[in-house]
Amino acid sequence: MNHCLIQAIINSAPQMRYTKENQTPIAEMIVNFRGLRSEDPTRDLKIIGWGNIAQRMIDELKEGQNIIIEGRLKMNSVTRKDGTKEKQPELTASKIHQISPVDVIKSDQKENNEPFKKKESTKNSSWDSSPLVPEVDEIPF
Repeated sequence: MNHCLIQAIINSAPQMRYTKENQTPIAEMIVNFRGLRSEDPTRDLKIIGWGNIAQRMIDELKEGQNIIIEGRLKMNSVTRKDGTKEKQPELTASKIHQISPVDVIKSDQKENNEPFKKKESTKNSSWDSSPLVPEVDEIPF
């Protein structure tokens, strides 16, 4: 089974469109995430949401937010203008979790190998602890 979990920052606000046949909502956005090593550049990833997830993306997400995305990763083959083919990654979201700034480990703590200390948040945690795979798959393929 293909299941990915990625922490990223929203680079462009979600945009809504609809399918022709049954007018199912589809939201798209671009996120940035860091590589595993400090010298790795940040990468862009296209995120797609269908149905209720698409509506939540439009209603709740904005540029600059730190999120965790769960979903299926696929590689699209795109032909460039010069005729060469390029592979572009795309993640179809099944769940999106918003992260408040106090939930993120500071990079200087990680570099100094300090133990992780949980910081208390003034708000209730928005982490969704439900199973990783939804019972009903709203993605139409």
